[in-house]
Amino acid sequence: MNVLEATPKKSTFITEAAAKFERDGYCIVQPILPKDLIDRTVSRMDAVMRGEYETGEAPLDSWWSPSDPPTKLRKIDQPHVSDRTIFEAVTHPELGRVVAAMTGAKLVQAWAVQLLFKPPSGDVLGAVGWHQDYYYWKSWWTPESNVFTAWLALSDVREECGPMHFAAGSYRWGLREESDFWAGYDETKIKLPPGEKWRDESGAMPAGAFSLHHRLTFHGSRPNVSKIPRYSFAIHLRTEKSTATPNQGLNPTDKHNYDYVSHLDDPVKCPVIYRA
Repeated sequence: MNVLEATPKKSTFITEAAAKFERDGYCIVQPILPKDLIDRTVSRMDAVMRGEYETGEAPLDSWWSPSDPPTKLRKIDQPHVSDRTIFEAVTHPELGRVVAAMTGAKLVQAWAVQLLFKPPSGDVLGAVGWHQDYYYWKSWWTPESNVFTAWLALSDVREECGPMHFAAGSYRWGLREESDFWAGYDETKIKLPPGEKWRDESGAMPAGAFSLHHRLTFHGSRPNVSKIPRYSFAIHLRTEKSTATPNQGLNPTDKHNYDYVSHLDDPVKCPVIYRA
């Protein structure tokens, strides 16, 4: 399992994680959430998927409804506004501390969160196509912005559970046009730059661990062929070295196209998880 285990010298752990991120555009970090919080969060994720909103506020959007096939990946935007336990998990201080130590950031803010539930079906509807996050973020952040994703596991994500896979080093290829989250797991659709090779590396990890990947790192996942569901959050982060571009290029007819960055001053929708 490609997990960067903590050592008694945390500075060594941070150095190794940062070096992996710099070399390959991603890294995987030891578990940071306590077991009791993991258990409570999984229960509340189930509640949100049932339409039970503790705060009285519904998530921003859902790419899944109860009428969809049960084998489909469930993707729910901004679930942390609906549930206090989910908010506690995705804003855990250790997540912010580690990310800040790795990146040298003075500020780490979660500007978007997605609940991702992958059912144990083995169906291609549970796969995620290879994509670069920034392909979908161009409307919200300038190209030089320091924005990236922490993917937090709430269940043990073994290889048969359909973990994220990363194309190591692909962030150096620049922004490409082949991204398609819903296209299925097929790397042959990605046109490699001259002289480059495809290096597929698994992001299998235990519950409570998280991966961190660059905005231009290609990543995707196979279906879940295990007998248990896969629970996770994609937490999109930014540092103080980022410039938002609110309302730029948004399509008002697309109900899934929102201006997340207009809420950066809202401590619930866009919580700051670390400040120096």
